[in-house]
Formats: sequence, structure tokens, C-alpha cells
Amino acid sequence: MKPAATAWLLAIAGALALALPAHAAEEAKAKRLALVIGNGAYKDAPLSNPPNDAADMARALEASGFVVIQRVNATLKDMHLALREFGDRLGRRDTGLFYFAGHGMQVRGHNYLLPVDADIAREDEVAFAALDLGAVMEKLDSAKNPVNIVILDACRNNPFGTRLVASAKGLAQVDAPPGTLIAFATSPGATAADGNGRNGLYTQHLLKELARPGVPIEDVFKAVRVGVRADSRNLQTPWESTSLESAFAFREAPAPVLAAAPAAPVRLASAAPSAARAAPVPLNAPPRFAVGDTWTYRVVNLLDQSERKATLRITAIRGDVVEYGNGQILGDLVGNFTRTTRAGRTDEFSPSNQFYVFPMRAGGTWNLRAGQKVGPRHIEMQVKLSVAGEEDVDTPAGRLPGLKITREAQWKQRLGNQSGVNTWTYWYNASVKRFVAADNTNVTSGGKVLVHERYELASFEVK
Repeated sequence: MKPAATAWLLAIAGALALALPAHAAEEAKAKRLALVIGNGAYKDAPLSNPPNDAADMARALEASGFVVIQRVNATLKDMHLALREFGDRLGRRDTGLFYFAGHGMQVRGHNYLLPVDADIAREDEVAFAALDLGAVMEKLDSAKNPVNIVILDACRNNPFGTRLVASAKGLAQVDAPPGTLIAFATSPGATAADGNGRNGLYTQHLLKELARPGVPIEDVFKAVRVGVRADSRNLQTPWESTSLESAFAFREAPAPVLAAAPAAPVRLASAAPSAARAAPVPLNAPPRFAVGDTWTYRVVNLLDQSERKATLRITAIRGDVVEYGNGQILGDLVGNFTRTTRAGRTDEFSPSNQFYVFPMRAGGTWNLRAGQKVGPRHIEMQVKLSVAGEEDVDTPAGRLPGLKITREAQWKQRLGNQSGVNTWTYWYNASVKRFVAADNTNVTSGGKVLVHERYELASFEVK
């Protein structure tokens, strides 16, 4: 079953797969590589945040130039295979990063990260039923690379309850080898909060600090510590062990702005000349579509790192119906889709797929309902739209301003047992008439990641 929020892209006419030369892919991996794991679907003590933590960390790291290997609700075998892939791809000159969110425990001074299929009845079984942090450190050591970062949001409560009483709480202290920083969500021997929102308390603050440009890594984790201590009322104190020997920042410092560079015209330089000459409109204004408006996106599948192009073109406007391509997609006058067709499959949305509601305003939220019909199947969605504010976004079409919108759709198949959450975060620009970038994840209620994609505007032509 394709989730409703992803169906529009599948129906875009002219979607092409990008054929990247092998050496270009290697160059992309030659700088920064991350392995991100989020385990929450534990049988005895499930955690709601780690899958979200992993998805959000992956996005943040990708925005910082990392190629990300991601696993969600991984078994022990999955974790070992992912670690092998990580080690095989980590080059001698690379920066390596390992992130884990989930249950962790220490046994006899060793730290273990628990897979979702861990079946442990006695403490002496942990060593062969969980991933030893030492194995991660060995992989990093084998690469002989200059900078490694290990982040562990893994000090939750004992997942086995009274079945297994661990001899020590939390994780054990680890001394970082040369060129390495190891960050713990809380101090050695203590436990960390899973969090009441989308993310764990530690990862929530870490995500915020990762977005700050030009900040040295040591200052990033200092700021995280301050925030977590304040929010936990001193019950949780993040801790790091570091032996880094070179400077590192997740985001580059912003380049100085030249006085002669006009902001708005540069941001719309990739548009058609007619669009560049158009009078400026408020960023949150509804679009004014015209026949011939065309957008091409670079789409990256973050599950397998494949890329493709997707092109959307308006071919007719009849009353309040906007037609794209040769009729495969129908939508309304503000950018929502009402019907998509691909390979003989037609998806109908009622009243629409609910991506845009105007007037948009920072701080605004809308709770909406939507339905999707695919043949005899019906999918019901509870949609929440939230507008955060204005941000600049880097895209292949240039640096563009956008109004940041989050669309979270709780979906469930009627008369079926399939359900999950589809989350889109996208940046809308009224002059472009669509979003300029978007992140899309779709996760089943069982924690399986169906979709994880990034869209970036490559070119556009609007009238």
C-alpha cells in the first residue's frame, strides 16, 4: 500500500532516474559517513522516541554533509550487518559518526546496545545477544581516520524489568581514543529520559544545536548539556569523553555577505526571466498558477541513497481544477492534489491530500481530515498542519526562502490492520508557487520505515 502523502510523486509525469557515475558516488562518501540506529519496538519495554530520533538525526546529519546509513528497529543481525557496511565504507580520510537511540546497558564494565529482538534472561547472556560498543570502536579504529564521533542516547531504564536485574545502572564510562569524541545522553551509571514529545530529551536538544552554523563540536555538546540539565531540573546531565586532535563543526560558518549581492533576485535566479521580473509577493501568499508552470525536483531516497528527477507541469486550468501532465494529476487552485494516476492505478483524495491551507501564518496549526481511495481500499487520515516560520533553504536551484510547514498524517486503512504516521516537512515559497524542499518519512505503527526521501528544487519556470 502506498501512503497517501507520497502518491502524488509516484504519478508525476517524466520522472527520471539519475545515472550517477561511480566515481561521483565515491566522492560523495569520501568526506563524512554516519551510521544511525533507532530502536524502539522492544517486546518488554518499547520506546516511542528512538525511531523518530533516528529519522530526525539522519536528516540533520545529511544537512551537515554526511552520507547516512540508517536502521530503525534493528535486530542484532541487522545491527551487525549495518556496522560491517559502515566499516567497509569508512575511508582513511573520512569523518565517521555512529549514533544510537534505544536501550543500552552495562555488564562488567562493557557497554551493550540492545537490538529489538534481544531475548535475555541472565546477565551473562547480554554479551552474545546485544551489540558490544567495543565492536563499534574497533570498526572506527580499523579505519584509521582522523575524526570519529560516537553519540549514545541509550541509557534508558532496564528493559527486562524483574526478569533480569543488572548489576549496574546506565552505561559505563568510556575513554575516547585519539581523534574521537564519545557523547552520552547522561552521566555514567545514570539513566536518560525517553521524552514526552517526538524526540528523547537529549536528542531534542542535540538536533537544535546541530543546526547552528560554524559552532565547534565541543560547544555543540556544551549547549546540549545546559539545555538538558535545565529541562530535566538537573536529573540528567549529558557527558562526553573526547580526544579530538583537530577542529570540527557540523555546519560551516555562513559566508560573508557581499554588499553588492541583492537578496531576492539572487534567490530566484533559477526561475524564468518573467518570474525574476515579477513583483515580489509575500512568502506565505497562495499560488497563482498558470498553464506552463513547471517544477523539477531532485529526489533522494535516503534508504538506499538512490536519486531521480521528478518533473511537474501544469497543462490546463479549468475552473477550480488544475491539471498536470496529460491528466495524470488533478489538483485545486492552492496546490493540493485530488487525484493521481500511475501505471493504471488511480488514487482519489477527499477533499484533497491537505498540504496547503491559506492564509498561512507562522505559529498557525490546522487539524484536518482526509481520505484516500485506491480501488476498493480506503485510507483515513488525521492531518495536522503546523507552520513554524521563514527559513532559507539550500537547493540545486539556489538558496531560496521558504515558509516551513510540517504535515503529520496519522493514517489507517479502513477494514484493515495497516496504520502508521506519514510526516512531511516542507518549505513553501509563493513566488515559486510550490515547496522548494521537502523531507518525507512514512513509518508503520510497527516501526517499519516505508519511505524516507528528500526533495530539492532543481529548476523551475513560472509565469
